Amino acid sequence: MRRFSLVFLMLCTAVTWARDDKTLENRYYIESEKDRPWEEIAVPMPDYPPADAQWLDLYVSNTHPARPKLMAQSVRIAPDNTVHYILNIQSLQGFNNITAEALHCPQISVKTFGYGDDVNRRWVVPKVSAWKTIGSVNENTDPVRHLLYRTFCEDGLPRNEAQMMERIRSRAMR
Repeated sequence: MRRFSLVFLMLCTAVTWARDDKTLENRYYIESEKDRPWEEIAVPMPDYPPADAQWLDLYVSNTHPARPKLMAQSVRIAPDNTVHYILNIQSLQGFNNITAEALHCPQISVKTFGYGDDVNRRWVVPKVSAWKTIGSVNENTDPVRHLLYRTFCEDGLPRNEAQMMERIRSRAMR
């Protein structure tokens, strides 16, 4: 038994010395696109909405206390498969709350890239901008982002601009 243990130990040592790969990585596995972790790509800030911008009124519910609007020309799909758009959640008194945002469908999250300064017609970039999960269980936490998520992300991302506008008209407007 002692000889067997000694032979086994020598074989293990020989196998370890014979290895040429010290990184312990699998060199034969080919990673697919789905296996790679998602990486955000820097997208430049859009121009501030012009005075004659076309805003689409979004329908959230009869009791929603604001008038959300989406700038039609701003909706686009970035190379990292996020949907970028300009949103205006106008108060009942008529005050604009304009934001430049993006939705990441797989993570059900939203990120604000800039807040609109309507007086100086410019973007104010937040000091900390992070992806925030849209309350997936309770739609009442953020009903406007929930509506946008259902519009852009259900059934996968739209393939082109025409399909995007059709989804906005059929899913987000009255």
